[in-house]
Amino acid sequence: METYYCDYIDVKPLGSFTTIFFAKQKFGEVDPNFIRQFGDELPSQWKIMDYRFEHHVVTYNKDEVHPLVTDGWKDMRDVFDLHQNEVIEFAYHGQGLFGIMASRRFESEDQIPDYHSRSVSRGNSVRFQVELTRDNMSNPYLSIWNAFEIYVRNSNLNVITACCDNGTKTEMQVAKQDNPFWMTALGPGWFGFCRKNGFRAGDQLCFNFSLVNCGNNVVRVFKI
Repeated sequence: METYYCDYIDVKPLGSFTTIFFAKQKFGEVDPNFIRQFGDELPSQWKIMDYRFEHHVVTYNKDEVHPLVTDGWKDMRDVFDLHQNEVIEFAYHGQGLFGIMASRRFESEDQIPDYHSRSVSRGNSVRFQVELTRDNMSNPYLSIWNAFEIYVRNSNLNVITACCDNGTKTEMQVAKQDNPFWMTALGPGWFGFCRKNGFRAGDQLCFNFSLVNCGNNVVRVFKI
């Protein structure tokens, strides 16, 4: 028997999460708290439906650290008639079925959930900007300075996991040196990291650390 989302509208969902459909972002970000709660039962393919009974299948990357909706995400704009940038609330009904409970045009940064890489909510994230040059891209390590360096050292980070918009996840060592001169850098493999993520000289990169989970060494890296 065909299943329509109207069959579930009056049924209390098992869970929910809110995300943002950004036209310039390749994949959709999923709330890690939702994944921690339901990750064991989530299949790699999700069926998404709306109140008009339109339905669409997307792929979940099954990654608890960097959870994303990948294949089919960009197509949602046409299937569900979304604005270029839209806030979407998903209801989860089990067995990989999600319903769009609500959607509204994205208008201000305070609509972005705290977990999201583009969140600028004070107290929940800290962001640092790095300009790529031919010199710092060609090195195996990226030297970091000022507030970025202080944050990494004060957080006692020895390894960071850099997650990017295209779904890659890269572990980089934090190299620290005090003598004969003070130095902090990320690597090795910095050049390869830039190359596989399509970063080029002249790009401005944002390194966004979440402060929601204490001791979190995961950083989202994306072009501004």
